[in-house]
Amino acid sequence: MPPLTNVTDSQPLLKQIQVDRFLQLSRDLLCVFSPGGQFEWLNPQWESVLGIKLEDVVGKSWIELSHPEDKAFVDTSLKSLLQGSKGQTLPEAISFKSRLVCQDGTYRCFLWQVSWVDPNQIYAVLREVTEVARPFQQALMETEELFHYLVENIRDYAIYMLDQEGCIVSWNQGAERINGYREAEILGQPVSILYLPEDVAVGKPQEEMARAIAEGRFEDESWRVRRDGSQFWVHAVLTALKDEQGQLRGFAKVVRDVTECRMAEEALQQAYNDLERRVEERTEELWRKNEQLEQAHEHLQQLNTELVEQAQDLSQTMQYLKQTQVQLIQSEKMSSLGQLVAGVAHEINNPVNFIFGNLNYATQYIEDLLRLLLVYQQEYPQPTPTIEAVADAIDLEFVAQDLPKLLSSMKLGADRIRQIVLSLRNFSRLDESEKKPVDIHEGIESTLLILQNRLKAKPSLPAIAVIKDYGDIPLVECYPGPLNQVFMNILSNAIDAVEERVAANHHRPHVTLPEPTIHIFTEVLNQQTVAIHIADNGLGITERVKQRLFDPFFTTKPIGKGTGLGLSISYQIVVEKHGGQLRCLSAPGQGTEFIIEIPLNQDNPTASQKALRELLSTNPSMFT
Repeated sequence: MPPLTNVTDSQPLLKQIQVDRFLQLSRDLLCVFSPGGQFEWLNPQWESVLGIKLEDVVGKSWIELSHPEDKAFVDTSLKSLLQGSKGQTLPEAISFKSRLVCQDGTYRCFLWQVSWVDPNQIYAVLREVTEVARPFQQALMETEELFHYLVENIRDYAIYMLDQEGCIVSWNQGAERINGYREAEILGQPVSILYLPEDVAVGKPQEEMARAIAEGRFEDESWRVRRDGSQFWVHAVLTALKDEQGQLRGFAKVVRDVTECRMAEEALQQAYNDLERRVEERTEELWRKNEQLEQAHEHLQQLNTELVEQAQDLSQTMQYLKQTQVQLIQSEKMSSLGQLVAGVAHEINNPVNFIFGNLNYATQYIEDLLRLLLVYQQEYPQPTPTIEAVADAIDLEFVAQDLPKLLSSMKLGADRIRQIVLSLRNFSRLDESEKKPVDIHEGIESTLLILQNRLKAKPSLPAIAVIKDYGDIPLVECYPGPLNQVFMNILSNAIDAVEERVAANHHRPHVTLPEPTIHIFTEVLNQQTVAIHIADNGLGITERVKQRLFDPFFTTKPIGKGTGLGLSISYQIVVEKHGGQLRCLSAPGQGTEFIIEIPLNQDNPTASQKALRELLSTNPSMFT
C-alpha cells in the first residue's frame, strides 16, 4: 500500500497503526489510482462487496470494472477533476454515481467521492447505493433484459450503438442481415465502413454525428454499402445519447432498408416524367390550336364589334326617333284648347306629324341602306344562292328604283294633311310658343273650364269637388301653352283616379266613400320658385308604378284610354323646358299628389336649368 498521507518516520507509530486500522475496517470502498486510471491500492471491502480478489484488480484500469454505459461519463468526470485542479493549491473533490461489475457478472451502484491531493495519486471513496434502490434496480434490469432481447431479435431494422468517436459497440441481428457483417467482424470498427467511399471522403459520417450532437438527432436517406460491396438505399436516424449533465455518452442508430421503396419511387418518378413530357407535348399542340382559335375569335370579335357599333347607331337613331315622336305628340297635345278641337287635332295631327317628321329621316336611312347595298354588291359580286334567290323574289332592282318615288309621294300627301291641321291650330289660336309673364291661376282655371264636363255628376258617378287654395303668386315667366298642357294631363289623371275609386266600390255598396275631391294649392318657395300642388283622393299609386311614372309610353290604363305619353310630356315641359321639378307623392289607398315647381324668372335659371342648358348646348338636337 502506498502512503496515503505525508506521514514521516518521526510520526508516532501508534497514530499510523490507528489510520491503517480505520482503512481496513471502513465499510466504504476505498482506493487509490493513478492519473491514468490504474488501481494502486484497495481496502478489503472491495473483495467483500464485489467478490473479487484485490491482487487481480491492482494494476488494472477502473474501466475494466465499470458498466459499459458509465465508462464515458466517469472518464469525463475524472478528466474534469484533473483539468480543474491544475495550478491550484487547494485540493478539489467531485462526486458522481456509476456502476461496477461484480464477480458474478451483476452490477452494483456506488456514489464516488474523488479527490486529487497528490500530483501522482487520486483518492476515492465509494459508498454503495444499490441497496436503497434494489427493487427499482431489479425492475430496471428486467426491463433492460427485455429491451436488449427485443433489439437483438429485430431483423427488419439495423439497430446499433456508437461510442463518442463513432465506433460501433453493439450490433443486432437486423444490422447483420441488412449490412452483411457479423457482430465479431464489425464491433470496434468505425461507422464509416458502412458508407460509400465518396461520402467518407467528404466527411459525411462526422457531419451526421455533429448534427446529432447539436440538434439531438439527425435523420436522412442516402446510399450505403454492404459487406459484399452492393449498395442499398436506407432511411437512418442517428440519436445523440447524453447524461443528466448533458455530457455525450455515445450514439444510437436505427437504419431501415428502403431500397424497394426507392426503386418504386424512381419508377413512379420516371412514369411521372414520361406523363409530364406527354402532357407538355399535348399542351404545346393544344396551345397551337388555341392560337388558331384565338385568331379566329379575334376576327369574329372584330366583326361583332362592327355589328355592335351598327346596333348602337341604330339604337341611337331609334332613341332620337322616340324623342322626336314624343316631341311631336307634345306639339299635338298643345293644339287642344277645347275638348272637340283637342280631339280632332290629336286624331289627325299626331299620326300625320309622326309620318311627315320621319319621312326625311326614313328617306335618308333608305338612301344609306341602298348605298350600303350597292357597296355590298360591289365588294361581293358573287352572292350566295340564298341571297340571289331572295333578291329575285322581291325584285330588288325595281324596289331600289321605286322606293324613293314612293317616299316622295307620301311626303306630298303628309304635307297636305299638315296644312289642314295647321288651319285648325290657327283656328284655336294655340301658336303662342314664346315665353312671357302669365298668371298661373288663369291657366289652371282655363284648364278646369275645359274639363268641366268631366267634373259634373253622372248617373254612375257623383260630381267631383275641386278645392282651390290659391296663394299670392306674382306673374311667372313661362311658356303658357305647354304649361297649360301639364295642368290638363295631371288634372285628367286625377279625375281618372277618383272615378276608378268610385267604380271599384260598386261591388261594396255598404262602404261609404268620401266625396271625390281634387285639391289645388299654390305657393311661392324661397321667393324664386312657384309651387303648384294638385292632389286627389283616388286609389293611389304603388312604388313600382311610381318608378316608371314618367317613362314614355308607360301606362296602367286599359288599351284605348291612355298612350303613356301624358306624364312623360309633362315631365319634359316642366323639367327640360322650364328648368323646374315634377314630383309625385302617393301610396296605395292614400290618394296622389303632384307637385310642380317652376322658377319665377327664366332669365335667372336654377341649378337644374343650368344643367339642362349645358346639355342642350352640347347636344342641341336631343330635345328638338
